Amino acid sequence: MTSSTRHLHERPCLLLDFDGPICSVFSGVSSRTAVEQLVTLLESDIPAEVTADDDPFDVLAFAALLGPTIADAIERQLATIELDAIASARPTPHAHNVIRTAARHGRIAIVSNNSHAAISAYLDAHGLTEHVTGVYARTDADPSHLKPHPYLLHAAIRGLGTTPDQCTFVGDSVTDILAGEAAAVPVIAFANKPGKSEKLAAHVPAAIINSMNELFSASTSPPADHHPGNIIG
Repeated sequence: MTSSTRHLHERPCLLLDFDGPICSVFSGVSSRTAVEQLVTLLESDIPAEVTADDDPFDVLAFAALLGPTIADAIERQLATIELDAIASARPTPHAHNVIRTAARHGRIAIVSNNSHAAISAYLDAHGLTEHVTGVYARTDADPSHLKPHPYLLHAAIRGLGTTPDQCTFVGDSVTDILAGEAAAVPVIAFANKPGKSEKLAAHVPAAIINSMNELFSASTSPPADHHPGNIIG
């Protein structure tokens, strides 16, 4: 039995990051375009490192240093960009099957730094809403509410009425692993790009997968000691 299979069989609550494990949010609208739109709202000089990685969350984090007014403006604009991007977001292969299959045997929640509205729109568009118990995602500009802080994972655990030892979190970034560690939730790291396995392995996740099909196979395979009480099998 693989590590990912064991965690899914032993823990009835599956927590999924959104951008990466479920879809590629900026596959149709580039993250660079998002960054360029956000920086037009900033009136101060922007350090080069803020825009170097084409990550809109770096802009949001920088805006938070400038005060709540500009941070709120950047967050609202980012939420609008994300909502627009959802229309062309590319589903991650096998991810929808993971959600539908795992939901038949346990509970699914989305835990993401992306906007709540964008995630809800994606789930609705792809007929997944009924399979997801809850969405725990960005609703404000407070950086302490975003991963790697455990705030959203704690919210998901409370919302599901469960405990960390009943959950597994699937994420594709170092911040996901750090958030899981802080919340005492084991993380299955999704290494969806070349060279990513080594980077994620350095932070010692519970398991590493290279395709969501591995998670789908784990969710449909019977446990080694299968009996009617098993959650997934």
